[in-house]
Amino acid sequence: MKKMFALALALVMVFALAACNSKTPSDSTTAPENKTADNVNATVIWRAFDDQFQSGFRIIMEEEVKDISGITLDMQDGENDVSKFTNKLEVALTKGANIVALCAPDRECTAELMAKCDADSVPAVFFNMEPMPETMEAYDNIWYVGAQAKESGTMCAQALINYWNANTEIADKNGDGKLQLVILQGEIGQQDVVLRTEAYEETLQAAGIEYEILACDTANWDKAQALDKMNAWITAYGIDGIEGVLCNNDGMAMGAVQAALNNGYNQGDPAKFMPIVGIDATVEALQAMKDGSLLGTVLNDRNSQSVAIINVMKAVMAGQKITEDVVGVDCTVDGKYVWVPYVIVDESNLDATLELMLSFE
Repeated sequence: MKKMFALALALVMVFALAACNSKTPSDSTTAPENKTADNVNATVIWRAFDDQFQSGFRIIMEEEVKDISGITLDMQDGENDVSKFTNKLEVALTKGANIVALCAPDRECTAELMAKCDADSVPAVFFNMEPMPETMEAYDNIWYVGAQAKESGTMCAQALINYWNANTEIADKNGDGKLQLVILQGEIGQQDVVLRTEAYEETLQAAGIEYEILACDTANWDKAQALDKMNAWITAYGIDGIEGVLCNNDGMAMGAVQAALNNGYNQGDPAKFMPIVGIDATVEALQAMKDGSLLGTVLNDRNSQSVAIINVMKAVMAGQKITEDVVGVDCTVDGKYVWVPYVIVDESNLDATLELMLSFE
């Protein structure tokens, strides 16, 4: 199936390339001299190789590029350090990378990264860390591939709402008709964190759920920090005092799951269940859904995003206009932005999603 999908993508690229000669200058980006879509030397710099989500994403992209001709990827580890990340970019530009794909350590540094690409006239495709609007506007040869963070927050909250409405008698442990919940956040101030957390409350309010946020704090995307935070909250509010946990990513969700397990919860007894929802659909989270210790997660579609990033880089080097057909996956193209939708994971697609994620391990 994967090979057939790759062949379909290749045919799309062939027809799109044949048509690009009819584009007007306003419809396309001019390919740098002596750099064609059949000989693309791209550098991809990741925020951190040792981040679970990033690691899985990188492996998927390495697998996907094997089925897409005309491009080679040089993977670099930014080590979650702005200075090291910037240095890796400078080296890539010095070595003559045709184009770069960048998952920046934070949003603030994207302007400097863009400026370095602009100075060397090297196109840049940012992903998984959206630059500020002014950064996107300051350079003609810049694109962003990613998912709408608010959409994932909405889906995450909806999973908790569905559980609450279907299991109110056991879910409302203190019988006050109000959902008492805690929120585990990523890096404070980071765009995805703000949008996902805002979406939690908006979705709860839109559904007419009475709720109380007992605590909301950062665990910096980290499982161990989330475990420590949950232990403190369980001590403060009691294991039955927390009726729901919303997490900005699956790493923190798994820390919350471990805290529940340590207290004899989420082991199969419906009366001793703390509903926890994450975002990313990592293998660990999907397996936890299978064994019943995690309520839900939301797929941040790394497979489709990997294909999109690769095809966008090839299209840019060919001077093509970026369209949904050229990107080759389910997406929405809005100017310089390529939005790949999130997918909520439930019983209907859990097995298929887990099988897909395991295939890239």
